[in-house]
Amino acid sequence: MTRLNQNLLVLSIFCAMCTIVFVHLFIFPVYQAQPKKKVMKYLGDYEQSLCTYNLKLSRTRSGRYHCPKDGIVTVSQGGRLGNQMWEYASVWAVARRTGLEPYVPRCIRKVLDEIFDDLSIPPLFYVSHCPAKWDGIIKSPDWWMYTNQSILLPRFSILPELVLSWVDDIRHEFKFKKKYADASQNVLRTATQLMNNSNLTFVGVHVRRTDYRQYLWRTRKMNLAGPEYFHNAMGYFRERYRSGVAFLVVSDDPSWCRHNLVKDHTDVFVVSKAGVISPGQDLATMAACNHSIIDYGTFGVWGAILASGETILYNITKHSSVRVSELLPNWHIMS
Repeated sequence: MTRLNQNLLVLSIFCAMCTIVFVHLFIFPVYQAQPKKKVMKYLGDYEQSLCTYNLKLSRTRSGRYHCPKDGIVTVSQGGRLGNQMWEYASVWAVARRTGLEPYVPRCIRKVLDEIFDDLSIPPLFYVSHCPAKWDGIIKSPDWWMYTNQSILLPRFSILPELVLSWVDDIRHEFKFKKKYADASQNVLRTATQLMNNSNLTFVGVHVRRTDYRQYLWRTRKMNLAGPEYFHNAMGYFRERYRSGVAFLVVSDDPSWCRHNLVKDHTDVFVVSKAGVISPGQDLATMAACNHSIIDYGTFGVWGAILASGETILYNITKHSSVRVSELLPNWHIMS
């Protein structure tokens, strides 16, 4: 190799190295630099991470509540009404057990405030101005050791063993707004008039179908409860209360219920209306009944808990509803 070629090779290598250094120092940082993670200095900063949708920002921080001296109990939002009732109730019960202050994110309070009055757990926003001290955070009350710890329950938290140890109190906690309570009593009065019987026993029936078909098959290789399950459960109550029973059916598929459950039975009334979504009204109707028939899902479980009577339950092994049935003596499983 000639000296000229050697010089050209050395020059080429030098230029290549300069190019690499330039790219790494000046070009790559433009594309690789990650935005700094938001520093959560206050509890208000933390609240958004607990919700599944964006909260409306407030220009000022609430100073309505004092800053907690010790840790707090809160929870992440997940699911719909029934799940969020469990999340709220779990915070409520853990706070009772530990003595820590309970708070729930505004996204959960917003859902529940539309249906219930005078909920006792304040929204986390009330202490949004307080410094966030999450160094000692844990995700289960089983790991709670000292009062400086805060407990963050995960979304879809269901703690029936703890919540139902104060079952009468939690029923009182979920007090329906007057419009729902009044409307549910109107449903009972209408059934009484149609059956011309003032000595009726009311049984709330929850039938969940639309979104649960694929879920049950995917998670448990099970089909939805068929008409025979509901007819057998209704037969149990007809035999038990000979003076007359009115079955008030709430469902996400009222047309299926009318076709498969009503038929020639004059004591079965489908309360839900096709195309009308009113979970608060359906839940209040179930709670106003004496007894319950439910299939699956947290919504029906809460309807039966609030009714506080005898409950017939569809058999799904290891489901949270079965755990509830093991804790409440008047719950019975029927396949």
